[in-house]
Amino acid sequence: MSDAWNFLPDLPNSFKNSKVNSLEFKYKLNVIFFKYQHNNLELDLIRNTKPKNLSLIAKKEDLEIGLMLNNSNAIYIITSKQVADEQSFDCYQFTSIILGSCVNANFQISSQNAKYDELGKNILRIDGNTKTLGIGFKKYIDSFWIDTVNLEINKTSYNYDWLSPIEDISSPFILGINFNGILLGDAIESVLTRLPQRKTWSSNQLNFGIKQKFIFYDNFSLISEYDFIILDFQDYIEYQDTPNYNFKYRFGIELFKNNLSLVLFGDYYHNNLVGFEPVTFNKRTEHYFDKPYGELGLNLIFKF
Repeated sequence: MSDAWNFLPDLPNSFKNSKVNSLEFKYKLNVIFFKYQHNNLELDLIRNTKPKNLSLIAKKEDLEIGLMLNNSNAIYIITSKQVADEQSFDCYQFTSIILGSCVNANFQISSQNAKYDELGKNILRIDGNTKTLGIGFKKYIDSFWIDTVNLEINKTSYNYDWLSPIEDISSPFILGINFNGILLGDAIESVLTRLPQRKTWSSNQLNFGIKQKFIFYDNFSLISEYDFIILDFQDYIEYQDTPNYNFKYRFGIELFKNNLSLVLFGDYYHNNLVGFEPVTFNKRTEHYFDKPYGELGLNLIFKF
C-alpha cells in the first residue's frame, strides 16, 4: 500500500507506504498436517512533529499443527510470535515543546542514572512483542459456493517496554516552566499517558472465516475470503474507545497450471490491523484503529 495511489481514500498525513513479505510452507503426512509461515511487516510513517520518523518493522512467525478427523473435518493448534524492531528517538515533541538532544530541541534532557546509559544520545526507546496461542476447527466443503469454513479461539499477550529519563523529572521548577503558554509538566504528562502500556495485557479472540473459490476454466478462478473476529481485551487501559471486532475481506484472481499458481488479490480491513497484526496496536496507535486499511498483493504458490 502507498500514499501515492490516487484511488485510495483519505490517509493519515504521516502514512507513506506499507509492505509485507511472507513465506509459507505446508506439509501433510497421512492425517497430520503442518504449516509454518514467516512474514516481515514494514510500515513507513513520516510526520511533521518530532520524532518525524515513526517507521515500524515487525517480524512474525506462525506455526500450525493439525489432525484430519476425516476427509472433510480437521482440528489444529496454532502458535504465533510477533516482534517489533526497537525504536529509538533523539527528540520528542510535547505539543509545541521539543525535548532531547537534536539541534532544534527547546530543552536538553540528560540523566546521571546508570539505567539510561544504554540510550546514548536518545531520549526514548520503545520495543514490543506479542505471543498468540489458539485452537481451531476447519471444515472442507468443496462446493461451488464454499471451499472451507473455519473457527478459531486465540489468546494473545502483549508485551511492551519503553525507557526515558523524562518520566523521572520531578522538580517543581522544571515542570512549572511556561513555554508559549504551556506548562512543561502538562506537556510531558500528556505524552507519557500515550506511550505503550508497560504492564502486560492480553486479548481473547474468536475468529470465523469462509473461503470461496469459483473455477471458471481449467487455469482460471476467482477467490473470495471473509474473516470476522471478535476481541475482548483484558487488563488493557485504553486511551479512548478501542474496537472490539474487525472484518477482513479478500478478493483475488488465480491463474494456475499443473503445480504452479499465481494469485493477484486485494485485502480490505474494516478496523485497521487490530486482531490480524497484534504488535501494531497500543496506546500510541490506538486512534488509528477505527479506520479502514487495505493492501494489494501477489501470491506465488508451488505444490509438490
